[in-house]
Amino acid sequence: MNNGNEMPIIGFGTWSSSNDFAVLEKVEQQGQKKPKQNSNNNEESEKVAKAVGIAIDAGYRHIDCAHLYKNEKEIGQVLKKKIESGVVKRENLFITSKLWNTYHNPDTVCCACQQTLNDLGLEYLDMYLMHTPMGFQTGEELFPICQGELLYSDDDFLNTWQAMEDLVESKLCKNIGISNFNKKQIKRLLKNCNIIPQTLQIEIHPYLTQKELVNYAKCQDICITAYAPVGSPKRPWAKNPDKERILLKDYKILQLSEKHKRTPAQILLRYQIQCGHAVIPKSMDKKHIAENIDIFDFELSTEDVLNIDSLNHNLRYFKFSGASGHPYHPFEQSNETQKC
Repeated sequence: MNNGNEMPIIGFGTWSSSNDFAVLEKVEQQGQKKPKQNSNNNEESEKVAKAVGIAIDAGYRHIDCAHLYKNEKEIGQVLKKKIESGVVKRENLFITSKLWNTYHNPDTVCCACQQTLNDLGLEYLDMYLMHTPMGFQTGEELFPICQGELLYSDDDFLNTWQAMEDLVESKLCKNIGISNFNKKQIKRLLKNCNIIPQTLQIEIHPYLTQKELVNYAKCQDICITAYAPVGSPKRPWAKNPDKERILLKDYKILQLSEKHKRTPAQILLRYQIQCGHAVIPKSMDKKHIAENIDIFDFELSTEDVLNIDSLNHNLRYFKFSGASGHPYHPFEQSNETQKC
């Protein structure tokens, strides 16, 4: 990374498709009703934590977490067991977490980070990301809603970033970065920061290659981390899932899968690696977890990569439509009042 630190190029994602992140995509469709919180969150958290243990045993050392996912306590228990049993040393793990939107007030940033550290049972984070540039009303509610609308704060992400820089100074975080920022927002941040973001974590897959944004970030010496690299087929807000185009079943991907004798997921993950991106696939399946990290003994040809590139049609799965109208919404390019 741009500060000389290293980040494992493949990580393990801990977002659960049944957790409340879906609210950010659903709020707009709920009318005046507050979206229901998941009743089985504890069960899902335990499943994710178990998968983290399997991933560590399979060789993953980069674990991508977030306060939003509501499973950091359970993951922390697994990390403790793996460290205490000698399976892995803390210094060999790379643990990422993310500052959620309700903690953008600079006065709350340190407390939010400390809460994550307490939940994970760690003394420091290897990477702390600003989950989005959008601030929500400060409080315990992840999605503060009144009369069917998300409540926003007027916190400027520049001030939030300055508070995150203090976390590096106080050694609570070794690296800091951003997620879900657009090009204009990154430009503004770079003009006003003391620490350049070490990574930009964004949705990237063959249907959404984001070449312009990726190339800009790389030119600024910001490394790329790709989330949803296989298209997030199990996201709960998918419209007409039986009819939509499924990346894992795309004809070109299946052709390459047959050519290289690899799974479609392995083709998609290898593609990201060869593009120079870190990648954070997620799975609850032991077989898939092992397969997803087994991508370093084959190579896609230049023709293969160009063939995959040709699939791009700017299809974004994570649109944050529930936060429509937020002045710092990163994807509403048609919004003339959008701040940057």
